[in-house]
Amino acid sequence: MSLQLADTGGPTRIHRRLGASMPGPDHSASRSSGEGYSRLSQRVAEAIKNELLANPRAALGLATGRSPTGAYQLLSRWSREGIVDWSEAKCFGLDEYCDVGERDSFGWYLDQNLYRHTNLPHGSRFDPAHDHNYDETIESSGGLDLTLLGIGSNGHIAFNEPGTPFLSWTHCVYLAESTRKANAGSFASGQVPHRAVTMGLQTILSSRKIILMVTGEQKRGILERALCGPVTEEIPASVLQLHKSLLVETDFDR
Repeated sequence: MSLQLADTGGPTRIHRRLGASMPGPDHSASRSSGEGYSRLSQRVAEAIKNELLANPRAALGLATGRSPTGAYQLLSRWSREGIVDWSEAKCFGLDEYCDVGERDSFGWYLDQNLYRHTNLPHGSRFDPAHDHNYDETIESSGGLDLTLLGIGSNGHIAFNEPGTPFLSWTHCVYLAESTRKANAGSFASGQVPHRAVTMGLQTILSSRKIILMVTGEQKRGILERALCGPVTEEIPASVLQLHKSLLVETDFDR
């Protein structure tokens, strides 16, 4: 399912349930039934590819985890085939764990699933754990052009947990127990870190475009609460209602 919130030059709000017609001429929605994860990955990968084709110097904010892996595999293949050129792009990881080994880090994930298959220069790969002035680095790169997000079961985006101030920039955070439990499968030892560094909500909102990629029927409820309920710091993803150019992509019918 795709839901496009168009760029209106100002904040965009959703007033109805997902799947209902959107109010006003500036909103458009497209339906696609029976599509699974592979189709979702194709749509997300094509959106990133098109951004790079239109703007070779694009600055991208990149999510990690299970959801974007399929999209990154496609982008890796297109890169090897010479379809996508990353030589002038810059990529910024959304977040990173504190106190983890290299192979458990999000930097490792991005390298294994995307970077190493592209011609993205090593000096153009950034993560918040190794940059004490992450927001300044992003700003000096011209700002984020496109940011890919997922959503946690408690409504977090990046590692902005419930209660995070909307006016937050890149910061260190203690992870919610539900987040640690959800991510435990990624750690062979079962020892999930307690702390992480994450782009803040203002960092994310400053991106010119945002793609929210949601996988699994179990995320339907929190997605509807985030996009159709009140804008509240208790559901950090709800702040995306205020963004002027948001594309929501899911692998379930609405």
